[in-house]
Amino acid sequence: MRLKFISILATWLMFVLAGILPCSAVNVIPYPQSVEMTDVVFNKKKIDKVKYVTDKEMPSEAYELCIKKNGVVIKASDDKGRFYALQTLKQLAEAEVMYCGVIKDEPRFPWRGFMLDESRHFHGKEKVKMLLDMMARYKLNRFHWHLSDDQGWRIEIKAFPNLTTVGGIGCNTDANAPAKFYTQDEVREILAYAAERHIEVIPEIDMPGHTTAFTKVFPQLNGKNRTVNPGKEETYATLKTIYGELAELFPGRYIHTGGDEVNKNGWNDLPEVKALMEKENLKSLGEVEEFFCRRLADIVTATGKNVVAWDDLIDCGTNPDGKVMLWWHTEHPEFLQQGADRGFDMVVCPDRPFYLDFVQDKEDKVGHLVGRFTNYMQQIYEFGIMDNPRVIGVQSNLWSERVVTPKRIDYMVFPRLLALAEKGWTWARNLDYQGFLKRLENEYKYMDAKGIYYYDFRNKNNHPEPER
Repeated sequence: MRLKFISILATWLMFVLAGILPCSAVNVIPYPQSVEMTDVVFNKKKIDKVKYVTDKEMPSEAYELCIKKNGVVIKASDDKGRFYALQTLKQLAEAEVMYCGVIKDEPRFPWRGFMLDESRHFHGKEKVKMLLDMMARYKLNRFHWHLSDDQGWRIEIKAFPNLTTVGGIGCNTDANAPAKFYTQDEVREILAYAAERHIEVIPEIDMPGHTTAFTKVFPQLNGKNRTVNPGKEETYATLKTIYGELAELFPGRYIHTGGDEVNKNGWNDLPEVKALMEKENLKSLGEVEEFFCRRLADIVTATGKNVVAWDDLIDCGTNPDGKVMLWWHTEHPEFLQQGADRGFDMVVCPDRPFYLDFVQDKEDKVGHLVGRFTNYMQQIYEFGIMDNPRVIGVQSNLWSERVVTPKRIDYMVFPRLLALAEKGWTWARNLDYQGFLKRLENEYKYMDAKGIYYYDFRNKNNHPEPER
């Protein structure tokens, strides 16, 4: 007992000598909105003595955490708020000494996301679960799952089994690699895992570009240049079946339809496209693309889901109600404003600096546009976000052309994703990069304990860059 008292006294003196009071020594990421701590030490043996109070007047996801000497009271309006309060409590309990006090908290944005590309390289359900665990710890709530692209189709569609057995063959580094994909039972397992952590999973099947894996199975629907043929009714009938299965499988509100980087030049040679242009009075291939995207949006909406797409589709003429656009074109900041003005909900995910496949150290050798752009963690943390009610959140994306191994995923994602998490949760008035770096020290210990191979900017030799 005497030794414990001496330890507590020593910790208190450490704070005093450093000019820091316990009320400012809350090692939590993302940082809470309101922190009022005392110098009374909490009895961590009582950490499981939690009383829950329901307050329906509180916003969804918000919570109040009252830490008393021998117990904890959590006030929230829903299970999400209670869950996030427990994440904060767990981080607080990892400190050697934990103090009593009151934390009041709610997120800045309702959409706090992370995207994983599994088409270029397949990573598997255990890695996905690990990422979901880390997302939950830092209060991220949208898992955007990129499941189709040129390199491979990664989700079972029972109506078209060849999409996985044939379309799933290959990856970005080996076009003949054995087919890898998720069965629908495996998807349900991951969905249940995510739901326990209050994470909504948003599947993406990218159309009408990035479709080589799809047209490998449906060569009659090939529109050339990695696109589908927008002039064939069979294209829309096939997609109706695919997105219908997705809607039944995924319980969330959203399906992502892609829509980016469409090379339309090959459509000039397709008689079906010429017939479509004449029938619908379409004057250009751009208008053909817009027609396709409206048709696809109608297919998804008919399933009861809301459409999510890349900002390439802001001008496609679709009804914006319930639709979300992801602004990724850093070089076109006007797209964000235009999308908001048109009535779309906008998510901020600019490739510079929010894309995690870009290197984070100028000496790194592997990464998208290596030698040209470096997405530093500080740039993510300090990136200015337009104040507009249509801006509903932030997201970081990991494209996996150059991400093959689990170690490479860890190195590229952490700790940058923690900066994104704080950006999405913590109100701007409480953002403090130097304070974030201090709080990050505890998270390095946590990641070490979990065996996560994070980029260590303090000493990069601790975790040298894995090149695969």
